[in-house]
Amino acid sequence: MNDHNEAREIGPVLRCFLFCAAADPDLLRDCPKSEHHKYAGVGATVFFTGLLACFSGGYAIFTAFDSFWLSIALGLFWGALVFNLDRFLVSTMKKSRNKTKELIQILPRLILSILLAIVISVPLELKIFEEEINEKMFYSEAQKVDQLDSLYSLRLQSRQSWISEIRARLDIKQENRDQLYKEYICECDGTCGSGAKGRGTECERKEKRYLQIEEEFKQDKLEAESEIGEINKMKAYLASQNTEEREDLRASIADGLLVRIRALDDLPFGPQIAIILLLISIEVAPILVKLLAPYGPYDHLLKTVEYDFEINEITSINMRNQQLNNKLTVMAAIEQSKIEQELINNEGAMNLIGEAHLELVRDQLKIWLDQEKRKLREGSETDDDSIIKV
Repeated sequence: MNDHNEAREIGPVLRCFLFCAAADPDLLRDCPKSEHHKYAGVGATVFFTGLLACFSGGYAIFTAFDSFWLSIALGLFWGALVFNLDRFLVSTMKKSRNKTKELIQILPRLILSILLAIVISVPLELKIFEEEINEKMFYSEAQKVDQLDSLYSLRLQSRQSWISEIRARLDIKQENRDQLYKEYICECDGTCGSGAKGRGTECERKEKRYLQIEEEFKQDKLEAESEIGEINKMKAYLASQNTEEREDLRASIADGLLVRIRALDDLPFGPQIAIILLLISIEVAPILVKLLAPYGPYDHLLKTVEYDFEINEITSINMRNQQLNNKLTVMAAIEQSKIEQELINNEGAMNLIGEAHLELVRDQLKIWLDQEKRKLREGSETDDDSIIKV
């Protein structure tokens, strides 16, 4: 028997995996090696699922808070939480010979396992598709910068159109001035107009007109240059403002977990669903293993132990109930004897009261009788005295 137990001694690694599967090593010592391997496989799946959740949660925390030690602490916590949930799901699923009953047991556990797999898959997807997500985020940032540059270009075009309008008006006035100058020179040369050479009346009139337009042109040119200068200052201010807004925009663009998840949603869904299905298969593997595994010796021993425990518990409860019933019976007998004794005592007291009452009635009758006799004697004596007097 000792050789048999030593041959089935459970090592530390196997004991660890059996703990992960929530299996009882003491019961497994009496089972074949196949049962050890079966539950060790279930426990290894639970362990590595928790380890995967630890890495996944740690990366998600690091992405959100950019803190190495915080990501380690919360990653370990998340991994332990998922490990404990998986171990609970496996431990609460009992094998039986009724497959329909097992399917009813597995359904809520299967739904919870799928939800856990989906939650675990998101940080892993963020890490696996990190380059593609960074590219999406870069293009998103570039689009925002392009929108800002487009707005700057519209503002710049508006100011440039103002300058073009001012210069167009100035060019028209310059052309008008040049045309008046040509007419003035031509009139004075005698090559056009009246044909009279020299400074005549018409030459002086056109000269005066030209000089007036020249003064107006110079004044308009100064005003136009002043307006163009102001507009150029506005353009320079818009350029500096655009540079600051670009820097502020780049500084304010978020690089957090939610932005990366949104960028992940923009990627093709095929690779993502493959990772999700892979994690779902890993997460539900322990439950499916227990479901598909045949009803074995360990399950029979466990059911026997639980049945014995239930019988012992029922027996203990019955014994306690019997003790309670006996105690209640004794207490009831004592109370009954007390009541009977009180009834006997009460009956004796009533007899005494009755005798005392009878005695009182007799005394009262005796007193009444004496009083009546006295009255009769006194009445007879009175009658005798009356007869004597007569």
